[in-house]
Amino acid sequence: MKNNQPNIVMISCDHLRADLLGCTGHDLIQTPHIDMLAKKGVRFTQAYSTTPICIPARATIMTGLEGNSLGLTEYREGVELPVQETLPKQLSDAGYQTMVVGKMHTYPERRHYGFNNMILWEEGRPFGAPNGEKRGYGDYEQWLAEQGYPGMAFGHGMSINGYTMTPWHLPDHLHPTEWIGHETCKQIKRRDWTSPLFIWASFTAPHPPLAPLLKDLYMYDRDEMPRPVIGDWAENHSVFHELGLSFGESMTDKQIDLAYRAYFALVTQVDRQINRIIGTLREEGILDNTWFIFTSDHGDNLGDHHLWQKTNFLKGSCNIPLIITPPLVGRGNSINELDSEWLPGTVNNSVVGLHDILPTCCELGGAAIPNNIDGKSLMALVNDSSKSVREVILGEFGATGKRSFMITDGEWKYIWYEEDGTELLFNIQKDSDEMNNLTLKQPQLVDEWRSRLVEIISNRENDPAVFDNKLTAVTPGLELSAKEKEKRKNAYPFFHPMGLH
Repeated sequence: MKNNQPNIVMISCDHLRADLLGCTGHDLIQTPHIDMLAKKGVRFTQAYSTTPICIPARATIMTGLEGNSLGLTEYREGVELPVQETLPKQLSDAGYQTMVVGKMHTYPERRHYGFNNMILWEEGRPFGAPNGEKRGYGDYEQWLAEQGYPGMAFGHGMSINGYTMTPWHLPDHLHPTEWIGHETCKQIKRRDWTSPLFIWASFTAPHPPLAPLLKDLYMYDRDEMPRPVIGDWAENHSVFHELGLSFGESMTDKQIDLAYRAYFALVTQVDRQINRIIGTLREEGILDNTWFIFTSDHGDNLGDHHLWQKTNFLKGSCNIPLIITPPLVGRGNSINELDSEWLPGTVNNSVVGLHDILPTCCELGGAAIPNNIDGKSLMALVNDSSKSVREVILGEFGATGKRSFMITDGEWKYIWYEEDGTELLFNIQKDSDEMNNLTLKQPQLVDEWRSRLVEIISNRENDPAVFDNKLTAVTPGLELSAKEKEKRKNAYPFFHPMGLH
């Protein structure tokens, strides 16, 4: 390994909120091994998914580009990454062996984009489907068939976007979370030990289907589950939220309770796999030269303000965990040597995002950081928790004319909806659950934050969200008819169930 490059293990979840970890102060959910990564590293409290849905969020991780730079600010399948300088490509060029195990949600599904090896589980999606092709399914489905259970990945009957739940229906070791953990450990053992390793363990949990192992459900059997929070503004949602409202429509208290139990159990199962990965690195003798990055592509509203799923800029949806953990032992004058004043268990409160992961890994591994990306390396912030890389961070989601925009500095958060002009302003330091919309109480602050958003969007060429130096809604004050609301509520056909493969 040139210059004693460190190994890098990136671990991601899907749908994991930042506040549902023991290390963030949650006293119910059990995540002891994620908490250990935070205790021995740096936790970023204001980390954001700036386009909070799977495909663009993962494209941002891979490219260091925000949604607007990618030309991808909504869920759209069949989109190829627009650049060659991806995260695995840059590290591979620097001498790394690069692997991913689990979910990628890129297209074409088997294009490596710089990875030396990809072992995929894409939640039952048939490969090639966006272009009407039939390319089969992922590696997990093939492996499951080899174990004697062909086509049974969704035999539990749960949907990939629904919030009903049932315990896992097959032997425990066949659960996809167990498989991702096992395959990650196997690839660590099978690595080329003459090269530094970059491996991405990309877990699909706690994304629905909510089908956890029974033993993890038992852990929460006697606990009283939290209830969703409802803000003082939530009875007058922007029309943007109609789809998010539909996911929880008619859910009973018991169904909400069961959804929370299943979600917690799925997170705890991932936490156990992380410990397996750490143990494998220790057995291989490389733990003391391995950095960890733990994150999620986006969060989940989990019923807060009557909303489920993601796609908006409320806390549950866009505030994600981000933990960077250095090796326990420094290695001389190498790239991974820490400042002598550095202490583990620190917290950084500046605004960062998924687009910062690529340049961080590149600096860490001695790889070239691509030009003209939106992300910034966080290595200086790891060494000094008082530092920051930007004053504010921008979020953008949706098709032009129906977008949601967010701008925040980690203390204040301003949200504007392009379709109807609705505004939200929260002091997220004093009101972390975003219960109180301050747009009427703090009009001067609203003007200031509105102007900051205008300034950012005005730097683009001919963005219709700004006209004459003002935010311009498509239909100010729009209210949907009962018929149109019903159409939006039924936009997801049967919440994407899966049958036999």
